[in-house]
Order: sequence, then structure tokens, then C-alpha cells
Amino acid sequence: MAESFQIMAIRRATSLLLSVMLIVALGAPHVAHAEPLNSDPAAGPDVSLPWTGLGLPDELTLVGANTSQGVSLPVPSGFTATRLRGLLNSPVDFGAGFVEITDSTGRFLATVNLPEVVPEQVVVPFDVDISAAQVRDSELGLSFTVRQAGIPVQERCGLGERLLISDLAAVFAGVEQAPTTIASFFPPVLQRVTIYAPVDADDAEQQAVLTLASAVARMYRPQTTALTVVTQPRGATPPPAPQLTRAIVVENGDAGITVVNPDRADVFLKVTGRGGELTDQASLVVNELQSLAQVSTVRVEQAGSSANSEADEMTFEELDISGESTVLRTASLAVGVDRSALGARIDGLTVHLLATHTPVADLDSASMTVSVGGQAVHTAALDNTGQVDATFEVPGEFLRQRINFDFDLTFSPRQVCSPTIAPMTFQLDPRSTLTMQRGGPAGDGFAAVPSEFSPEFLVALDGSNPNQLDYASRVVADIARLTGSPLTPRVVDVSAAADATTAALIVANSATMERTSVRAPVGGESADVAVDLRNQLRADINSGLGSIQVFADQPRDRTVVLVTTSGAWSLLDPLLGYIDQLPNGWSSLDGNVIAAGPEGTVTQLSIGSSDDAAAAPQEEAGLPTWLVMTAGIAVLALVVLGAALWWRRRGSA
Repeated sequence: MAESFQIMAIRRATSLLLSVMLIVALGAPHVAHAEPLNSDPAAGPDVSLPWTGLGLPDELTLVGANTSQGVSLPVPSGFTATRLRGLLNSPVDFGAGFVEITDSTGRFLATVNLPEVVPEQVVVPFDVDISAAQVRDSELGLSFTVRQAGIPVQERCGLGERLLISDLAAVFAGVEQAPTTIASFFPPVLQRVTIYAPVDADDAEQQAVLTLASAVARMYRPQTTALTVVTQPRGATPPPAPQLTRAIVVENGDAGITVVNPDRADVFLKVTGRGGELTDQASLVVNELQSLAQVSTVRVEQAGSSANSEADEMTFEELDISGESTVLRTASLAVGVDRSALGARIDGLTVHLLATHTPVADLDSASMTVSVGGQAVHTAALDNTGQVDATFEVPGEFLRQRINFDFDLTFSPRQVCSPTIAPMTFQLDPRSTLTMQRGGPAGDGFAAVPSEFSPEFLVALDGSNPNQLDYASRVVADIARLTGSPLTPRVVDVSAAADATTAALIVANSATMERTSVRAPVGGESADVAVDLRNQLRADINSGLGSIQVFADQPRDRTVVLVTTSGAWSLLDPLLGYIDQLPNGWSSLDGNVIAAGPEGTVTQLSIGSSDDAAAAPQEEAGLPTWLVMTAGIAVLALVVLGAALWWRRRGSA
């Protein structure tokens, strides 16, 4: 991972307008004498991390014998990988054999025997030594290959043997040393970041905190680095951070980024500045140039930024889309791009697909089907030219935040299975293009972000609770983790955020929101909660309701994320905890509202606008008539109640 950070940094440095003054402290840092970071003595010398904690899926599927599949594991600073653990699921397609594990240099590490396919042995745990593996630039490359006993040639062609390895985890031994430079402050594996802000943080300090939260979450994706914001008195020193965690202090002062207490267990990073220059310092991390700052102190004189593309046509090479596959009988290939990387809002795509493949003989047959969002958008036969040159449309309703192009490939040779038979090779051409059809309505629901927040969005806090900056930062981190494109927050007051036409994250209580022109799916004050549709809400309304809502603010043609409560702000805690424990975080959420009452039971809702209500009878065709009528009456009652409350407040005003 460190290598990828450096490559990206060098690539961007040539195009960014970033002037950095390096101020080196007296004397070079003495890494050899650095203190270890605090660790839990009861945990022992080894640290076991699931693959999900390393940003990797916890499952690995091996397809076919004698075909290797490689994986790169980030290695925590100061540690070495010692063991690999997991479960082998019974291979119903393979016969007797074993899984061979090697490192990226081809060095043999271990073997695991394939279990027999019997009911008593559905899965078999394994625990193998991988301490001999070579680590390069804080990454460990592993290769998995299934070896099996010889079987007749006529039974080999096109077999779809699959072996599932699940519950993967790596064991590391060592001690993380305290960082001495800004470059080493951000390690390859980071489990948690705590940002400390003043209790009375001003707009500039809040914006710097949110900018760092967005940048760190995006930089470490797909690792799910936890992020917390803690308020403290100005000038206070944060407590020591344990190993695999970091502490960052943000507050007003002379502009700069400094590693405070380098070489010591109580080390932390301090980001200071006044007004706009405070966020300028954070741009070093936003642009992922921190690996160049191999000193303890840096001052950013002028912030730089990676401009989002405004072009309506981009090549696969520009979007970093590439892929290749070998096909015998059937094979699949999946490539994709973040919707945020395509610039302004899009309502569809035109794809000009170029690809090369092994020419298909006249008596053989081969085909290609392209799907987006689970829907087939193009299919074609592959012929003896060895070329694909096709243009097709992708409707806007098929597009998700991650736009994946799934290729289903087939190749059926006429030749009888023999040792001389060869698969077909299929490769995408980087000159392929995507042409964006701009426009479309504002996105509604959790699936609307992060693209609606790209490249800039507003953030407003009403100040009714001291933890609001933490709530906002955690939501920003959850959203930023979904894209590789920078998301830039800009702090404004609630009134400005409510009336703007730019997408916004608003953290405010229900009383504040009632005084704005923004109308959310769930509104009202205290017990007067109005829900715009028929979904049943299981919550103690009388004691308040906490919710996170993502909805289309149609009058302003934008998307709003609202974090609000009609009771205590502690009602938000189970909601944020619920998102944290979801397998894919924010992207696992459905609908446009999650809400919870005092009992902490989280409910996901899909609450439509009044325009959607007309379609409700068709959607509810399978429900009893009395239930539909009851739902309609309830909605009407809520609307009347909401209107009466609004009129009463207007009259009193």
C-alpha cells in the first residue's frame, strides 16, 4: 500500500499547484531509538487481523486446477506476517488434491489438503506458517493454486471446478514503532483515527476536521478505518494512541503540519493555521502527497487540488478501466468505475467498446454479453476477425454509485477435448470510451451519494449538541469511503445550507429544521412527527426520534443528507453504530431513511415524495384494500396535522 501511495503522489505532483515549505527540525530523527506505541499486554505478541480489516474480502474462490490467483496483503508497520488462517469449504467439483501457497517471488510457503466431500466435513480449518514470505514496500503477495491428482484428459476441458476459502485472517508478530515523520505517520494498516478539535471550534477548524475525515477515509479505502472526533480545550494534549491507531489535533495557530513528540509513544499530528490556510494544510493529505514529506514539519503555502474531469467523453485508460480473461466454455470479466469520477450528474452512458480476442475459427462459436446493474445492455458473437467494435447505450436507471460492466464470455471449440486444445483470450482496449449524457433529476436515497456530493458539498451544524462535529465527520467518512474521487466539504450556517442549490449535509435538530424551507421525508418536532408515506415506523415517537435521511430536495435540484433528532442527540448513536457494523457500510443501506427511538431499534424506511404517492396503489396491488385505505387515511391525517402546525406557527410568527 505504501508503494501505491508513493506512485500516486509522484503522478499527481506534476499536475498540482502545491507549494510546500519543508521545515526540518534540528537533528535528524533517530528511528532506531523510537519508542513502541502502546499495545495491550494481555493480547500477547501476535496480532490477528481478519482480511476485512486489511481491506480485503474474507473469501477467496479458486477456479480450476493449476491456475494461480494472487492477493496482496498490507503489512502493519513494524510487523511481519507469520501465519495464515481460514476455512476450506468442501470442493464438490475437485477430486483429491491440495492448495499450494507461495509468495510473490514464487517461494513455496505451505500446502493445505483438500477435504473429502462428506457431510461430516463441510468445512476444514487450516492454520499455516507463512513467515518465510518476502514483504516488499509493506505489502505481502500471496498466490493460491489448486493441485489435484491426474484425471483423464477428456474430463478436463471446461470443468468449472471451484474451491471456496472463507474466514481468512492473517497473524502478524512485532511492535509498531512511533512515527518520526509526516510520511511515516500514516501507516499501511490503520484501524482508527481520532481527530481532536477545540470545544469552541470555529468554521475554519470544523472545515479542516471534515476535510481530513474525508481524505483519510478515501485514502485508506477499502480498509474500514474507524474515525472519531473528540472535543477538548484549546492547547490540550491528546492521550497516547495505541498501535495501529493515530491521533490528530486541529486548531488555530501558525500554519503548518507537525509531528509532535516524534519517537515517543505519545506522538500525534498537529494541523494548525488561521482561516482558509488551516484547510490548506490538510490539502497535503487530500492530494495524498504526505509520503513526500519525510520530515517532521511541513507548511503548505498554497493548496492544490486534483480537478475533476468536466469532459463528456473519457477513455478507459483515463478512467483506469482494464481487463483480460481466458475462456474455455465459459468465463466472466468484471470492470468498473466510480460514478463520481465521471464528473457532473449523468442520466445515461454511451459506450464505444473496443476489444481484441483470439480469432474464432468458422466451426467454433464464441459470444460476449455485457451487463450493467444486472441488466444486459449488449450481446454479440465473436468471430474470426479477433476484434470487437461496438457502440451501445446504458440507461440512467441501470447506473449505480459503482458502475460495473460485467462481461459473460463463452467459447465452444469444435475440437474434441485433448492436450492441444487452447482457451480463447479476451482483452479490453484502453481506447474504448464512455460518453456521458448529462442531466437527470437529483438523487434520492442512500444510493444517491457520493456522486451527488462530488466534487463539493456544504456542511452545516446548528450547534445544539457538542458532538455534532463527530456525527458529521463520521457520515462524511462513510460516504468518502465509497469513492476514489475527492469530496470537498465547505462549512456554512444552516440557513445558507437550506437555501443553497449545492448538495448539503445538515446536522440539526428538528426544531431548527422546521424553521427552514427544507422538507424532509420525516419531519416535525418532538411528538409531532410527520411521515410522508405509508411505511410503519416502530419507534417511541413521544420520546423523540433520531434519523439519518437522504432525499432529493426537488425545488433546489440537489440531494440533502440530514442528520437530525426530535429528542436527545444520543438517539443518533445506534444509527451510526448500525452503519458501522454493516458488511459494506453506507452502501448496504436501502431506502432513504434510517430511524431509531429510545430503545435503539434501527428501522430502514423508503419514504417517497408526494409525487410518488400517486403510484402507491399500483405498488401495493398485493395488499388488502383496507390496508391501503388505512395507510392513505394515516398519510392524509399526518399531512393535515403538519399543515395545521405550520399554519399555527406562521400565524404566531
